[in-house]
Amino acid sequence: MSEELKNVTATVKWFKPEKGFGFVRLADGSGEAFLHASVLAAAALPNPVEGTTMVCDMAQGAKGPQVVAIHSTTPPEAPPAPRARPPRPPRGAAQPPQFPQPQPPQPPQHMMDAGEAPAPRAPKPPRERRERPAEPAGPAVMAYGTVRWYNLDSQSGLIEPWEDGADVFFDRATLRLSGLEIVADGEDVRYLAVGPDEAPTAQRVELI
Repeated sequence: MSEELKNVTATVKWFKPEKGFGFVRLADGSGEAFLHASVLAAAALPNPVEGTTMVCDMAQGAKGPQVVAIHSTTPPEAPPAPRARPPRPPRGAAQPPQFPQPQPPQPPQHMMDAGEAPAPRAPKPPRERRERPAEPAGPAVMAYGTVRWYNLDSQSGLIEPWEDGADVFFDRATLRLSGLEIVADGEDVRYLAVGPDEAPTAQRVELI
């Protein structure tokens, strides 16, 4: 977005009054834009709720595309319903597949004809069982948050998401992969998270 766009229709994705900003989704599906509380104050508008439709002007800012003026807003017809998670199947519902038991090897025919008993084989040493590392569940999700803390001793930390959800874990390897050496407590970041909802892990972290 190299120049200012006029009369763009967008929908509020979320807005945090305590932080003073949020994000809107563009109606044409081209992406999202940053919304600051100062733009609402300039238009004498209250804090919007999720799903509010607005006609606004947009321009490129320090945090990417952002709303610079609001011409009108339309509240949602009904408050957004909480996102329902699909129920998990009960444990033990699925039965493990049944495989035929292996049969012991038979001695050669000439030994059976001569009545000779085969010599017992030496037992094989037990194989070392290697645990396969767990793979992250679910698709990767790009989101925004604030660094809750980063510990230099453990070289790990937590990100508090701006939207509802569990804190996101990250470590020094994630920062280096993202081209960062360290992050400070309270810094706002954009991150790519994977894993279950109750214990997500960041794959990439970027300062915003």
